[in-house]
Amino acid sequence: MNLLVSRGSILHNRRPFSVPRVRVPVQVLVTIGMMFCLTVTSFAQLATTGQVEALAAESGATTHASQEREAQESTENIAWYDRIRWSGDFRTRYEGFYQKDRRGGNRNRGRLRLRLRMDSQINEDTKFQVQVASGDPGTPVSTNQTLTSFFRPKPFSLDRAFLSYNPQGASALTLAAGKFSSPQTRTQLLIDDDLNFEGAFEQVSWGLSDGINLKLIAMQTAVNEVPRGADSYMLMGYGELSFEGNRTDFQVSVADYAWGNPGSMVPGHLEGPLKSILTNVLARDAQGQVTGYASGFNVIDVIAEATVRTNRPGYPLRFLGEFAHNTRAVNDHDSGWWVEAEYGSPRAAHTWGAAYTYGWIQQDLTPSIYVFSDMPGTNLFLHMIETSYVPKAGLSFDVTLHLTRRLDVPSGGSNNLLARLHVAIVARF
Repeated sequence: MNLLVSRGSILHNRRPFSVPRVRVPVQVLVTIGMMFCLTVTSFAQLATTGQVEALAAESGATTHASQEREAQESTENIAWYDRIRWSGDFRTRYEGFYQKDRRGGNRNRGRLRLRLRMDSQINEDTKFQVQVASGDPGTPVSTNQTLTSFFRPKPFSLDRAFLSYNPQGASALTLAAGKFSSPQTRTQLLIDDDLNFEGAFEQVSWGLSDGINLKLIAMQTAVNEVPRGADSYMLMGYGELSFEGNRTDFQVSVADYAWGNPGSMVPGHLEGPLKSILTNVLARDAQGQVTGYASGFNVIDVIAEATVRTNRPGYPLRFLGEFAHNTRAVNDHDSGWWVEAEYGSPRAAHTWGAAYTYGWIQQDLTPSIYVFSDMPGTNLFLHMIETSYVPKAGLSFDVTLHLTRRLDVPSGGSNNLLARLHVAIVARF
């Protein structure tokens, strides 16, 4: 996790996982609810537009509709290259692995990360974003590249590419498709910050009253499409309610991640191309051959977050608590907790910040392929301490310490504390 940048059927079934039929009605209900909200919002906007046009006609002023047309014409007259905005970041860091009796001894390595991003306003309603990044293509949850392999050139890959549509006539609605970052609030308990989904999502968000906002999201992703056989996919339904106060903001969200045919992801670990850590319990046939995951995955995730603005500008206090539960685990290793406490939001020169994170993740809470890349999979607890200092705008020095240990250890296995130290320099542009 990059310090201070990220942020952002309950019955067990012991049969091999297939998408539970109850999930389809949930997705349908979410979609119907979103369309209902969109319809109400659209009618309200039409009514408001009608009132504006009537008043304008009486006073002889320019109507709201003509103003929109003028704004659209002015945007269309802007050259395409003037609608493009470039950004990115570069990070280089040292990583040390320290553990008593670690096989091969302690480890030391250098890593780098480079991301380049382009945002373009296609028209009044449509935006396009593309991002390329460093990293091993076999690891979907990391854009880090280890400094190794005899000075050979490092790979650079397409990390994001998507269109988002937010119509002027129904501003509560956002539609997006392609390869995109998480539209929902989540932590690295379930999904690493560097993971970008592939598929589409639909979002409706609006203010219920002054300082109270509601957001609903439905997401459909393609995890692994195969020419012959069952595809793997993930469907998500999400709801978020936020409150903005004079000094304190509070947000609570609930998400349901339903994984379809997750067992077909296992060959990606065993035969390639995936290089992420596989720590979930596996199912085997009578000959001992791996047939997939032992558990299915339908993860309910609840997050509560509060931000308190202190008397010192640029140094807010933020607290987050999360609980997640897999309703389709075949065992009782099905839950996880995540807690964050943070002070400061270093952006301006000579500012600093610090954060502490505690994670507790059982073995079959979620597919281990997608959890925080700096954790060795699932079935562990984590203490993480981070600090960051900005000597000049756009440049920061970050130090992070990870401490992890397994929750459950096979008989006779060792469980010594693993300490990982990161010391990094980050430039943002």
